[in-house]
Amino acid sequence: MDLSIEQKALKRGNILNLLMAIIGIILFIFSKSKAVLIDGLFSFIQFISVIIAIKISKDIETSSRKKYPLGQYSKETLYVLFKSILIIILLVSSIFSSMMTISTFISDPNLIPKVDLNLIITNGALMTLLCFALYLIYKHYNKKNENCSEVLKSEAIGASIDAILSLGASIAFILFNVIPFLKPLFPISDAIIVIILTIFFAYQPIQLLKNQINILTYKRIHYKSEQELMLLIEHNYPEIRIYDIFISKLGKFTEIYITLSLNGRFSIDELDEIRQELKKIVNSRITNTQIFITFSNALKKF
Repeated sequence: MDLSIEQKALKRGNILNLLMAIIGIILFIFSKSKAVLIDGLFSFIQFISVIIAIKISKDIETSSRKKYPLGQYSKETLYVLFKSILIIILLVSSIFSSMMTISTFISDPNLIPKVDLNLIITNGALMTLLCFALYLIYKHYNKKNENCSEVLKSEAIGASIDAILSLGASIAFILFNVIPFLKPLFPISDAIIVIILTIFFAYQPIQLLKNQINILTYKRIHYKSEQELMLLIEHNYPEIRIYDIFISKLGKFTEIYITLSLNGRFSIDELDEIRQELKKIVNSRITNTQIFITFSNALKKF
């Protein structure tokens, strides 16, 4: 995998993130819409997190094998983990703020500031276009890297969420303004839209968080890949008995643990030769790996 491609994508995409954050915050000041503010804050989180992602990508590229024998790939997983947490915190705070707005409206509608619909629609259109462009940038560069970059996948998901949130919020504001039975709720349409969209799109960052926790705790989740690898080895070495294969992916890096046994007696040199041949077979299917092969008399069959 070419890390320079990943870094180029992040740098180009981050220009759009900064632009969207500035637009969102400025338009919030004039429109008084919390949905617009959340849009801007979401883009700001993206901007800061991408700076961190670029640093991580450079660390991985220049990692000292003496200091980090297995590389610094776990940093990528930690990055996605903490970014997911930040997004979830933003979504939860958005719901809380919106509920407070609705509560205030019930007690005294006059306390709710009027929102500028024209500015909200302008913001929605700009954000949707910019987020969609950002999504295409990340997808394009990740495709160049054979879709191996978890960072670019994470950023693409973030951009898609932001695009749909922006578009959905703009459409909803228009509906609240033109549909007769919704017009009385227009003062709190901002809050209602934020709650609905937040709940609807909370699944992705929560699922992303869950996946990273599973990776860091070495939970077995790649059953299909493990089964395919077992069949590949057995096809090339039918005399080998495989007890277990475990695959763990840390960002762009894949750790593979293989436990097996052979019939007969073998010297250390012979075992090393078999080990190297097995690694070639595995690397023909999976790239950027660290492969650990153990010969054992374990009783448990894979």
